[in-house]
Amino acid sequence: MRPTLFYIPHEFLGIPVLGFGWVLGAIVLFAIAVLLTSRSKQSVFKVLEEQGVVGAVAALIVIFLLPQIETRFDDGTPTPWIIGLPIRGYGVMLALGVGSAMAIAAHRCERAGMTRDSFFSLATWTVLAGLFGARMFYVVQKWSELGSTIGDKLWKALQVTEGGLVVYGSVIGGLIAIALWSRKNRFSLLSIADCVTPAFFIGLAFGRIGCLLNGCCYGGLCDASLPSISFPSGSPAYVDQLESGELFGMETEKNSTQTGPQSILKVRPNSWASANGIQLGQKLVSIMDAVVERPSRSEPLTAPVFEATIRIDDRSFQLAASEVPSHSLPIHPSQIYAAVSGLVLCVWTFLFATIAKRTGVVIGVGLIAYGVQRIIEEIIRVDEAGQFGTSLSIAQWISMAGILLGIGLVIFAKPK
Repeated sequence: MRPTLFYIPHEFLGIPVLGFGWVLGAIVLFAIAVLLTSRSKQSVFKVLEEQGVVGAVAALIVIFLLPQIETRFDDGTPTPWIIGLPIRGYGVMLALGVGSAMAIAAHRCERAGMTRDSFFSLATWTVLAGLFGARMFYVVQKWSELGSTIGDKLWKALQVTEGGLVVYGSVIGGLIAIALWSRKNRFSLLSIADCVTPAFFIGLAFGRIGCLLNGCCYGGLCDASLPSISFPSGSPAYVDQLESGELFGMETEKNSTQTGPQSILKVRPNSWASANGIQLGQKLVSIMDAVVERPSRSEPLTAPVFEATIRIDDRSFQLAASEVPSHSLPIHPSQIYAAVSGLVLCVWTFLFATIAKRTGVVIGVGLIAYGVQRIIEEIIRVDEAGQFGTSLSIAQWISMAGILLGIGLVIFAKPK
């Protein structure tokens, strides 16, 4: 797990990097160089008219937007310590995924007879709509967890590079954009969908690597002799295990809607719970955790260290930081499985498209294959609760709908 790869420092040689600082100065110097070295017969005013808007937008982003998303730590001094602009692993993988997907889609669309200008118009709308749909799907799902005020919720909703994009939201948003674009430009919707199907899967593969770096979309406990992975303290999987008691060897009524004390259903051997004589049927009343060490000026990427107070029945246990595990229990590496399956589906649909004789078959088999893969993936993931009174997650419900749609496309596909 590496949610933050590194930081662009807040200052260099005493001058801010962002805001009215080094980056803005570089933009200004570049703009001056463009004006002085332009070999065209256009006047300076014409060059400013054509390229000035892009430069002005870049300058406004550097001055006003980027400084607001720099990481700040309250280290007890009168003013917060600003470490700099975080470069997130999830955001980097997202960018690589979008770039790779566009390269594959461009190759396939141009071979299908689409001009480069038409493709970039299609790609722009599809990528933007896909990102918007993915984020909106996540925001709707996690609305109650995004903050206590509307302002907090909206601000966190804008932090796309820190994770929180739902695959099916991107599919829905992207397909809507493709449908509207193809209708406006009189292209075949199914032909375009066939062309971009392999591109979607390579984007998915990179996206799941981003999930691995971010620590989201994690799997459940891995008790069998299967591949597993452990995440460091502070990660979503670690915090989930800490607050549920799993980290200390207790399994409770996790799926229950009960908010009070939880009955202990299982005690893991060689765990803190077994060493302290915790028995089945006892009640886990509460687990209170506190951070005793956190990122510092010298170690901004360090993982937090916790201590905990556990109350079972009428007994209270105080655990020092040395008694709280530094990593989660082994869990299924669901992100790695999903990344590998995305790569496999990309190659498979790319090759299958070379022999497909009917329009709509590639997107059809893609929906079927991904639907089956996602249903299986959700079995080992534990970050989504069941919906509609069942144990099936919302992703599994949508997967079943996608499989049915894919079957329909395959059955009723017309010859090219």
